[in-house]
Amino acid sequence: MPEVLPRVVTRRIVLDLDRCTGCRACGAACHVGHHDQTNLVPGVVADVAILPIHCRHCERPACAAACPTGALYRDASGFVRRSELLCIGCHTCSIACPFGVIPDELKRHVAPKCDLCVDRVVAGGIPRCVASCSSGALSFVELEPSAGAPEYVGGRIQSRAIVRRA
Repeated sequence: MPEVLPRVVTRRIVLDLDRCTGCRACGAACHVGHHDQTNLVPGVVADVAILPIHCRHCERPACAAACPTGALYRDASGFVRRSELLCIGCHTCSIACPFGVIPDELKRHVAPKCDLCVDRVVAGGIPRCVASCSSGALSFVELEPSAGAPEYVGGRIQSRAIVRRA
């Protein structure tokens, strides 16, 4: 089992479903900020809502453990990152992710994955999607330390991506 590094990333993106208007400004900001590659993939839930899907940057990322080339890894700061040069587009990470945040569609021959805008967060800022959310549905909040055994809330997102490859 790989060594678990100390958690330095202590904030997460939280979505308030009541405030989300489905405007997709978060996806546009991600697309522009990552040089025309959208790492934030919108999901359509039951044809009722469009929601941004974010990586949770797990302590023991199943996506990284499943990657046959080592393209996904957890860095010293706690970010789960992807090396585009090592990714072969095999979709193993997409299958392994218990939260369904890595879509199975390829973009530039690699699986898109939210990197939490590591460049901005390390500099003390907030992710691009949160900064662009005009309705205030997205926020970047501090994680509360747990007193006991970890509780895992959430599950695989049952949605389909809007963008499809031709």
